[in-house]
Parts: sequence; C-alpha cells; structure tokens
Amino acid sequence: MISKKTLIVASSIAFLTAGAAFAAGGGKWKHHFGEADTNGDGQITQQEIANAQAARFSQTDLNNDGTISLPEMQEAIAKHIAERTKSKFGKMDTDNSGAITAEEFNSRINKMIERLDRNNDGIISKDEVPRNKWHKG
Repeated sequence: MISKKTLIVASSIAFLTAGAAFAAGGGKWKHHFGEADTNGDGQITQQEIANAQAARFSQTDLNNDGTISLPEMQEAIAKHIAERTKSKFGKMDTDNSGAITAEEFNSRINKMIERLDRNNDGIISKDEVPRNKWHKG
C-alpha cells in the first residue's frame, strides 16, 4: 500500500516536472497553475504545491482513513475520465444537439490537416509533421 507521504512526494515530482508546460502557458496548464498559485503572485511555492497535493489526496481518500485504496483511486480516475469525456463531447457537439455528427467528429482532424499542409498541396509531407508535441508547425 502506498503511504500518504509517498503519494504526495510522487505527485509533487509529477507536478514539478510539468514546470516547462506551465512556463509555456495556455490551456489546462494555465488553469492548474492558477489553482495552485493560491496567493496570486505568479509563482508556485513548495507550500502551495503541498497544499494542492493535500487537497487532491483528501478528495481521493473518500472514507478519510488517511490512505487511498484501489477502489478510491479507480473512482477518482473514473470521475476524471467522465469529466474530460463530457468536456470533449461538448466541444465536438458544436451545434449543441446532444449528438455528434460525422461532420462534427471529423472537424478537428480536418482543421489539423489544413494547418499541417503548409504548402496547400493537399498532401502532408514528412517535413510538415511537427517534430514534437509542443511544435505547432
């Protein structure tokens, strides 16, 4: 069983390694940064990280016994996936019909293809493919 201290340390390391993504700004990282930066000074201190991790631990430890069991972790992950799925569905359902058409389903990939095809020849060459996930092409 993973101890609370081990979980907090591991989570803090994961949180800290995301620093480059925070520095890049935007998207979910900007949101998480804002949540962690509780005093709003534009910096995240070790104490703010510890506080954020303690809150996350507490939210996952559903029976408040000081440990996170496998079922508690599974429930937390299932809740997270459900929230992300609902959000993604809402973004794809552009007409708010409650259903995603083939056109809506393909819209995102079509936009990405348009963006990647920099020379507008209808073909995506190896040179047009981003070199890493942060490269926007």
